[in-house]
Amino acid sequence: MYDRATFPPGTAPAAGHIDNHGTAEDAARVEVDEELGLTVTSLTHITGGWRDNPCRRLPGARSTRHRHEWTVYQATVTGELTPSAHETKNVRWIAPDALQELADRTVAYAQGRITDAEFEATPGIEPVWIQWLADIPAIHISPDDLLRVDQLTR
Repeated sequence: MYDRATFPPGTAPAAGHIDNHGTAEDAARVEVDEELGLTVTSLTHITGGWRDNPCRRLPGARSTRHRHEWTVYQATVTGELTPSAHETKNVRWIAPDALQELADRTVAYAQGRITDAEFEATPGIEPVWIQWLADIPAIHISPDDLLRVDQLTR
């Protein structure tokens, strides 16, 4: 995972638009390579669906300016980590307890206990990812806090 160097702020795994990549699987492989320099050797679909989230990109077939169709995979990768300086900063493997700490920071942001500037300087998980990570469940978040975080994505 890494801190996003482009809008929207937050810590997130590799992600991107399908564009002309073909399938969601093709896009996942390309995005992991482009953002992290790693080669995907296998993908397992774990969750997905339509979610609200702001985007700097123009709308496409699977998105509007604020809503995207997501397909989330668990990936096995190989290669030497060579992150994109344009899209990433602070690239790292994150242990489950540290992932929960980042989720808690996003909750604090959604509760108004952290300012926009503080979240951008030291982000928690990018808000749109909270739902996906709670679904699988890689993090734990109360239903009330999940609703608060969801408001950040609109």
